[in-house]
Amino acid sequence: MYKIEKGVPQPEHEAANKYPFAQMEVGDSFFVPGFRARSLSNAAQWHTKKLGWTFRCVSVDGGARCWRLA
Repeated sequence: MYKIEKGVPQPEHEAANKYPFAQMEVGDSFFVPGFRARSLSNAAQWHTKKLGWTFRCVSVDGGARCWRLA
């Protein structure tokens, strides 16, 4: 049988601290070397749901870049 516990806080999403989505303003971007846009897009989608903002991630030479659109 499993014990039910109340009031245990959930851990922060890994991307919440790894990438600067929450600090971005419209038009800002950041570059992640050695990454593909698909990997970065997963973190961007999570922040889109959390913050209600829109991001676009694109693979570029040497890595991926993500912009805040709205």
